[in-house]
Amino acid sequence: MPTARFCRLIGVPERTWRRHQARARQGAPTRGPWPRPARESVRETARRHALAHPAWGHRKV
Repeated sequence: MPTARFCRLIGVPERTWRRHQARARQGAPTRGPWPRPARESVRETARRHALAHPAWGHRKV
């Protein structure tokens, strides 16, 4: 089946399909992982706080 026909069938632009194909051939992930600087910077502080107050739930921490 031609690529153009396949892309029409599944509803994906051909350019998008080819970009994902090229990345897959290179062994690169097609999406992400995206950096999470805010989460990384407070992880240890939140962990210590949660361990200090075991009765609190995740929302209160």
